[in-house]
Amino acid sequence: MRYLRMLLLVVLVFLALIFFFQNQNTLSQDLVLSLNLFFIPAMTSLPLPFYFIVIAAFFLGAILSFAVLVWDKVHLSARLMKNKWRIASLEREVGKLQKKLEDESSRNAFLHTTQANIPDDKKFSDTIKKDHQPDDVAAPDPDRG
Repeated sequence: MRYLRMLLLVVLVFLALIFFFQNQNTLSQDLVLSLNLFFIPAMTSLPLPFYFIVIAAFFLGAILSFAVLVWDKVHLSARLMKNKWRIASLEREVGKLQKKLEDESSRNAFLHTTQANIPDDKKFSDTIKKDHQPDDVAAPDPDRG
């Protein structure tokens, strides 16, 4: 792909040179540019060859295109850094939640093995009445997800 672009660039430069050499008399004619705005006095340029104006317009377009590409690259780099920071933050949160889950599962495993070692007549489930419900059961708040 790199060689194809280089070949295309060489062909483009070659065609531009042929164009300038074949139209040398026409492109060498002097041209005077003028700007006449209503609120300032009229301005005119020095007599410039037409090829100079064409080349200057080409370079001005190249500089503006380069500026747009640089701006886009800076913008994308900033978005990339922001997203990388967000990914790192979310990965830290996942790590904390995994650690919390491991702690709870180890605690549950400990309680399960401890409860399995207690004789059946002394288990907590036997001491609590199954029909007994507290009088004031609070419903969960749906806004506190």
